Amino acid sequence: MDSNLTVEEMCTLAFTAGEAGDLKGAKSWYERAAELGNSDAMFELGLMAGEAGDLKGEKSWYERAAELGDADAMDLLGAMAREAGDLKSAKSWYERAAELGNSDAMIGLGDMAREAGDLKSAKGWFERAAELGNSDAMVYLGDMAGEAGDLKGEKGWFERAVELGNSAAMFMLGGMAHEAGDLKGAKSWWERAAELGDADAMANLGAMTHDA
Repeated sequence: MDSNLTVEEMCTLAFTAGEAGDLKGAKSWYERAAELGNSDAMFELGLMAGEAGDLKGEKSWYERAAELGDADAMDLLGAMAREAGDLKSAKSWYERAAELGNSDAMIGLGDMAREAGDLKSAKGWFERAAELGNSDAMVYLGDMAGEAGDLKGEKGWFERAVELGNSAAMFMLGGMAHEAGDLKGAKSWWERAAELGDADAMANLGAMTHDA
């Protein structure tokens, strides 16, 4: 019966096993799907390897998925290379993923450009990612606007990110409200961020309670 399963069905069985806590079963199904050339399964195996601390296995699976055109795998290979200090490889992987429309890779390229002092390029990459609906890119753009003294632009980008449920943007808007002396507004934003698990917002709320 198993031999008649499609790779999509194998991936579904793997996902179901993983959700039930059966990591061994999940891995087994993903491996079978990967053997049949499914890049999604390869990507998931890379994630599982990374969670298990197997960086070599993680990289290997991502590379296999990337060879089949998986942009998410390319993005994570970029992140791994960057973390290892190999900025040339990181940029190369990010660029390949960005060409395929991966907004996280665009953020990676923007962040690298920003670290290198190329703010114009950084802003361009963040804007491209934001156009694709990436709320983290909007937070970066808000942060850059604030650094440039553009408080209206800063608030505008954070508000756009908030509309997409970004807790970091809620936290930043809380900070802006606090700096403006609007403690009620600050508390409201931080409460929203805290509800989404933002630890910094929780800490600020705790400090406000302590100071009250």
